[in-house]
Amino acid sequence: MATPSKDPRTGIFYFRRVVPAALRPFFDGGTSEYKRTLDTRDPEEARQRYHPHAVVYEQKLAAARRALSSQHLRSARAMVDAYLEDTSEQQLQGIAQKLASLEFGAFTHAHGLTDHDPGARYDFGTPPTLDDLRDHGDRKAMLEAIPDFKPLPWLETLQRVAALPSLDPIDWAIVMVAFDHGVVQPIEPPLYEAIGRAFLDRLCAACAPKIDPARTRILPSPILVAGGDTSTLTMRNVEPSSKDAAPTITQVFEEWAVFQPREPKLVDEWRTAIGRFARLHDDPPVDTITASMVRAYRRTCAGLPARAGKKITALPLVDQVELAKAHGLATLSPATVNKALSAVRVTLEHAVEELEVISGNVAKTVKSLPTSEIEDPRLPFEPQDLVRIFNAPLPEKSGVSTSTLCWTLLLAPFTGCRLEELGKLRPGNIKIYDGIPYIAIEPDRVRVREEQEGPAKRVKTASAKRDIPLHPILIEAGFLDMVAKRRDEGAEWLFPELGTNKYGSRTQRLSRVMNDFLDQIGLSDPELVFYSFRHTGKRAIRGKANKEIVDLLFGHADGSVSTQYGRGADMAVLRDAIEKISYPDVDWARVIENARRMT
Repeated sequence: MATPSKDPRTGIFYFRRVVPAALRPFFDGGTSEYKRTLDTRDPEEARQRYHPHAVVYEQKLAAARRALSSQHLRSARAMVDAYLEDTSEQQLQGIAQKLASLEFGAFTHAHGLTDHDPGARYDFGTPPTLDDLRDHGDRKAMLEAIPDFKPLPWLETLQRVAALPSLDPIDWAIVMVAFDHGVVQPIEPPLYEAIGRAFLDRLCAACAPKIDPARTRILPSPILVAGGDTSTLTMRNVEPSSKDAAPTITQVFEEWAVFQPREPKLVDEWRTAIGRFARLHDDPPVDTITASMVRAYRRTCAGLPARAGKKITALPLVDQVELAKAHGLATLSPATVNKALSAVRVTLEHAVEELEVISGNVAKTVKSLPTSEIEDPRLPFEPQDLVRIFNAPLPEKSGVSTSTLCWTLLLAPFTGCRLEELGKLRPGNIKIYDGIPYIAIEPDRVRVREEQEGPAKRVKTASAKRDIPLHPILIEAGFLDMVAKRRDEGAEWLFPELGTNKYGSRTQRLSRVMNDFLDQIGLSDPELVFYSFRHTGKRAIRGKANKEIVDLLFGHADGSVSTQYGRGADMAVLRDAIEKISYPDVDWARVIENARRMT
């Protein structure tokens, strides 16, 4: 057993292990030795600190082995595809049929039923009993007589060959593929194995039954199946199956994406997450995915650089992680990594519940990364920040009018609305109840969704549906006059020049202009963004109104059962609360005058 290594000069103990030569390109930037200080000169303390480093070392070794295996498999697939480029599906089926015949011949020869058989020179594993072999022969002959089922016994032979500890029956093919690509003999074991797997995959794809899956229920149970230890062929009763090889995680995700209506943005974000999983693990069939693979994906995502350009994202994931580590780049946040894990969990759950191709969801056992308990890390604007914002001249940008900039900036600190909520306001969302004008943050009615073209308006959460009385400063600035003008114009939206992107968002351009504006006036802290107005408003009203009323105004929910009863509050109560928001450092008279000029 390895023990701590002592530096003869300093007396400090170290964890030191040699990295296998083949794994060095995938291990900590190519190092030949993994060395970590144990920060102690005490032998007993060094032994106690040794084990955690050993665990990390083994994890890194395992990740490097997976990366090497993945590289070999990609190379092998390219080699096999090139070798079989001009080979038809019928020819591939012919190879599979020959293997099935060789297997059957090898087993009959093992029982002394034939004096000589070419298959006897290959290792097809332990032969079945004589009675079971006769049943297998009868079933094989029956299926090969039916055009639809003809390739099925050949496919089963391929699957049994794949489960053998040795690829002896296809050694000739592996050698030919390697020779065709100038690989020097003997072939390295990992590459040899990868070529064999890739070759079997191509044969299996050619032999997959091209029939209605519902018809496979009439097939008799296979007589020969791979044993649990994958080293021998065993005999057992097997229930008929209505499924061929399990689909890959990418295939399952694409089926999930169209199974029922989904948010396009969510589908695209999760497609990226599943694409990363597929790149890391070579798009594995869902029945081969393990919890360890999901954890490896979690670790990889946590090390990926955030907001990376196309040149970086085109690199292998392992290289991206190393690049981020070497250059100290910001990496994906725990929340983003957890979203990626959610994509894997939901995809595998679809494979369990809807496709029924696996019996359990291993991703459910993998924990999410811990995140900050703070609702949002962004900061509120300080009084001097607000002064700077409302004193600065508004920029003229294409796609966003100065009037829209003015009103979104003015509405934000007195409503706490999200930018998208403001961008999707229609003139009809500004209403009056008991003489109190208010903004109704709500999804479109069904009638509106049916009559209006384009994506319907949505709210972020159930609690986000709310009524916000207008603050006196907004009324004095002429907000109601602006709304009346939009009604007279027959405008669909309160800010009509904003365009809608493919996800239905109307504020993509506005968000960019708003952030550039904040940067230009010196508020370039990444934690100071438009969303900071929500924090600013919440701070301005905190302690001045009942917490439940404040939550109603800002669209927050504390999760208690009591808040679900009698939803909402009297409009006068909401108005009294909103009027308590004040920012005394800002010269609102000048801001109001500017706003009225733009109305």
